[in-house]
Amino acid sequence: MLFKGCSTSNEDKNKLNFDIIDVERQTLEYADSSKRFYEVSRDFSKQYAHIYSARLNTFRNILSPLASKKWSKKCKLVKLCDLREKGEQCIIIGTLFKLQELKPSILKELSDQLEVLPQPVRTHFVHETDTVVLEDELQRIKLSGDCINVNEVVTGVVVAVLGSEDEDGVFSVIDVCWPGCMLQKPLPKLENDSYLVLMSGLNLALQSTEHLFALNLFLEWISGFCGTSNYQEEISKVVRVIIAGGIFSSHSDERTLNESDVIAAAPHVDSICAALSSVTPLDLMPGCKDPTGIMLPQKPFHYCLFPKAVEYNTFNRVSNPYECDIGGLTCLGTAGEPIKDIMRYSKLEDCLEIMKKTLLWRHIAPTCPDTVPCAPCLDTDPFTMYNCPAIYFSGNGKEFATDLFIGAEGQKVRLVSVPDFCETRTVALVNLRNLECYSMVFT
Repeated sequence: MLFKGCSTSNEDKNKLNFDIIDVERQTLEYADSSKRFYEVSRDFSKQYAHIYSARLNTFRNILSPLASKKWSKKCKLVKLCDLREKGEQCIIIGTLFKLQELKPSILKELSDQLEVLPQPVRTHFVHETDTVVLEDELQRIKLSGDCINVNEVVTGVVVAVLGSEDEDGVFSVIDVCWPGCMLQKPLPKLENDSYLVLMSGLNLALQSTEHLFALNLFLEWISGFCGTSNYQEEISKVVRVIIAGGIFSSHSDERTLNESDVIAAAPHVDSICAALSSVTPLDLMPGCKDPTGIMLPQKPFHYCLFPKAVEYNTFNRVSNPYECDIGGLTCLGTAGEPIKDIMRYSKLEDCLEIMKKTLLWRHIAPTCPDTVPCAPCLDTDPFTMYNCPAIYFSGNGKEFATDLFIGAEGQKVRLVSVPDFCETRTVALVNLRNLECYSMVFT
């Protein structure tokens, strides 16, 4: 099979030139598993209570047997409206909601406009007075106890708690049961090394061209342009590239992308996608600052933005979040918005630790729709993790980071924080044969 490569010179380091190079690239079976993200209703006449109701119903079915197994069937499972006896030990299942003094509120913003002194701009909203309550379809109750650390949970997580209601109407928690990571299908045994490349935050609408040289180096590398047959053999093992958001504008770019920026950057973005698609399958996800709807799940980019790239059947415009099957391995990830939002509303600061918690919460984006905008889903919550991924990634991170999560039932999940390429010139590579992961820097 013949693939095109790209070459650059010092004089034209920001332009792309293409030559034909013989690189026989490996292929693996692929299937897009993001149907639930594509089919989300966009009926904005509906209320957001539906998604919480659907989430609670789904996780009640998950948590009921887990709670019974953990605490034996002697403890009664009740709804909040059925709490009668003070001090009687029982189990309740509900959705956590954090009451946060610093949480942005449109009513507070309007009242602040009347103040003479300007209000400080906040990026984190944790305060020592934060409390957490548990709510179901009808009621809510304040929680107390050391089992739930208010600084390490966020609104939207469904949980089962064991405890009793005290005289003040507060539920004293003595133990907690999280949904936990779901069972994982057996991982395939691949005979040869096969690599998945993860990158994000190309920020091609940025006026500066400093990072474009690094991008051209990456294109040379992925195309096998650098020369020797041994080198080209290694490059042939790259079976897919996923760009996890930020191709037009990344999280690190403080500007607001306008129409003229998109129009100016579109031909360059199209050329980059065409260049990548000509040498390897490419899955392109949108991010929160890219020219798509801001609400999760984000729909794929419009095809009109890519007149060159759409000519390749290896070019796939996909959703954010995105789930796919590559060679029998489930790959799931986002462009980074849910992880960054959890950082803003908790004291969790490590991206990988947050990703582990979302696996245990069994939810990609628990703060949707409270503090992350999303479509008003009706019958189901598309952000629930229905399959345990083998590769779980989050895009537009400050730096590359990776870890291997081992679940209670032997699940193996490769966690990858994909760095912002514009800032770090770094991509992540995952070996699908053994889930090993490392980074490459292009400078």
